[in-house]
Amino acid sequence: MNQLLIFDLDDTLFETKSISKTSVKPIFDQFERLLINSYGKEMTENIVSELWKFPFDFVAQKYLFDNTLNSEFARLVNQYEYQLNIKTFEDFGIVQNLRQEKILVTTGFLKLQNAKIRDLGIEKDFAEIYIDDLLDPKRIHKQGIFKNILLKKNINPNLIYVIGDNPNSELKAGFELNLNTVQVSKFGQEKSEYAHYCITGFDELKTILKQKACIQHSL
Repeated sequence: MNQLLIFDLDDTLFETKSISKTSVKPIFDQFERLLINSYGKEMTENIVSELWKFPFDFVAQKYLFDNTLNSEFARLVNQYEYQLNIKTFEDFGIVQNLRQEKILVTTGFLKLQNAKIRDLGIEKDFAEIYIDDLLDPKRIHKQGIFKNILLKKNINPNLIYVIGDNPNSELKAGFELNLNTVQVSKFGQEKSEYAHYCITGFDELKTILKQKACIQHSL
């Protein structure tokens, strides 16, 4: 049976920081005013800085955002019209040329994640695309999505590879489901305890998949 590849999006297929601040500045300008009312100017500067570095839900939990702040940020994100001008990592062509079935699973606000996928022009590169929507009241997170994929595909977990950068998201979810986990470390991140492999480029992924396929065929 063929291998199945499940890819993350942000900082796996493209650099999140490559989204220019000016392209989403109206969102942050409006949200910053609300944060100042709740946290003061000094702490707001820290919060805004972290929102550029980490997923919204991580920052919201850390600073205990109330429902009003969460809802207002979601409203701003979902009403905005995005012009992101982003590109995949230079070695994404290797991923495009892999013959294995590829699935994209990404977490975030539905409209923003769709805008990223559209701007990157990668829809055709994946057999299926799932968005773990932060606002979905029935959200099942990435692990739930992975479980559904397992049930749908009826495939041996040893043939599934979860490829991403976040130890506390896709890597942990995949590891706990006994899937092969491949950490993408484009920026020198240390190997996570949830990663079976750690790569800096997709040429290494190609090698791993080839070696594993040879081992499986010999069994």
